[in-house]
Amino acid sequence: MWTNFWAMPKLLRLMTVHALACAMFFVMSVVPNGSFAIDGHPVSQAQWWSSGAGPLASLLGLLGLASGAALLIKSKRARLLYLAFLVAGLVAPYPFLGNPWLCLIGVPLVVVAGLYLYKVRVTVSYFER
Repeated sequence: MWTNFWAMPKLLRLMTVHALACAMFFVMSVVPNGSFAIDGHPVSQAQWWSSGAGPLASLLGLLGLASGAALLIKSKRARLLYLAFLVAGLVAPYPFLGNPWLCLIGVPLVVVAGLYLYKVRVTVSYFER
């Protein structure tokens, strides 16, 4: 996996590290640590989970871990999984949180990431090797 990591274009390497680092969302949600906050107010772990923040953070953490690992092993579905991870974090939650206009920021980011993953020659060639 290290050879694949160092063979990646630099931006793809950054995307992989980003996805793997987001696995901490899962760890921080399931390990009781007393440091949860919603809208700047401290909450208990039970409130964290009942508010929906815990399941969302856990889902993002698991998707990040899966997509980062898939990028490292050059899985056929790695690029699609990473884009799903971005949609889950940058687009999907906002209508449910009462801020649908924030999707206008997430959608272009996902589109740019998709273009990079599927259209940039150096990135495409990484997955074809």
